[in-house]
Amino acid sequence: MDKIKTFLTNYHGAVFGFLILSFGFDFMDKIEIFYDIDFIKFNRILKAIFLIYSIIFILSHVKYVQENLKALSVIIVLLSIIYVFKNNFSERYFFEYLRYIFALIVFPLLHYTYVNKDQGLFIYLYKFFKWLICINVVLILIGILFEVKVFQTYQYDGRFGYNGFILSQGFTPFFYLCATTIFWAYRDKKMLALLLVLCALSGLKGVYFAEFLLLSLLVMSSDKFKKRFKAIAFLILLVSFVALLVRLLLSPVFVEVFESKGFLSAIFSFRTDNAIELFSQINRDNFNIIIGALETEVVRLEMQVFDIILFFGIIGLIAYIVFLYLLNKSIVKGTAAKVFFVTILTLSVLSGNLLYIPLSSMLMFLVLMSLLEFPNIRTT
Repeated sequence: MDKIKTFLTNYHGAVFGFLILSFGFDFMDKIEIFYDIDFIKFNRILKAIFLIYSIIFILSHVKYVQENLKALSVIIVLLSIIYVFKNNFSERYFFEYLRYIFALIVFPLLHYTYVNKDQGLFIYLYKFFKWLICINVVLILIGILFEVKVFQTYQYDGRFGYNGFILSQGFTPFFYLCATTIFWAYRDKKMLALLLVLCALSGLKGVYFAEFLLLSLLVMSSDKFKKRFKAIAFLILLVSFVALLVRLLLSPVFVEVFESKGFLSAIFSFRTDNAIELFSQINRDNFNIIIGALETEVVRLEMQVFDIILFFGIIGLIAYIVFLYLLNKSIVKGTAAKVFFVTILTLSVLSGNLLYIPLSSMLMFLVLMSLLEFPNIRTT
């Protein structure tokens, strides 16, 4: 009995076990998508188990949650009430609700396990990202040399990009952004350089933008670098970003979109077009500005602010703003953490997926919590 209790209360092991299995099962899902093979959705089963595990944790640590995360509890209840008031319990709306609420329910478990406790989270995260990036280097190299389709970013032909075992292009920028921050903080120049090569090979505008913004802010905010070095570094980053972006936009796929739909459609991958089309379909019967979508088929544009308003309405947007404000106030400490937080939120506004993809938000929480172990770390 004691062994079972010890196993179930090994929260650190549960968190990293979930992360490792998530990447593995997501890759299985990617194989299924690319080669049209029917697999059991192990990633969904895993997320359901971890969600239940997190709920049980909250119920067994009510006092801790009330004393430390009372506002979060209110936000979770509020968003749940909004979902019920929609009176739309279709499978699609239910899973949309679970995707958004997942990170909020998991947060107390992460907070209890890592905040104000010396668990060596930073080193664990560093080793975690190092192994994943090294594995991805091998897989992407195999993909390029032998044209293995599953290691490409996109399933369809005509679009360049390799992201290895990573399931979706929407998650890729956030994964690389988290890894970059950890390698920068650890001052591992070799891993940072290797990661930037993978970023260049990803073929994703979001990756190029996020890495440019993150590294530019880290360099410019550092007290160690002289003004001349900062200017040269920023210029190199800017030229690299523009060159990669132009190279991507000159590919046949984007040229066709640019010529037929225009510049904004090419830059935002039809998000602006989808937004205009959706807004033309919204009416009082399918949308309520207070609680969001009631019956609209489209509930996500991959632009975070619009996505939250679409599904949870203005009340939901206010709730998430409060949550992010409290997050910033409680665990965003030090220059590296602040730069990372600003960058990941900016990326989310433009591309969505931070609060929608559970792994994106979980990794953000863990990176911020790991940087708490190094409050005075140099951003070099």
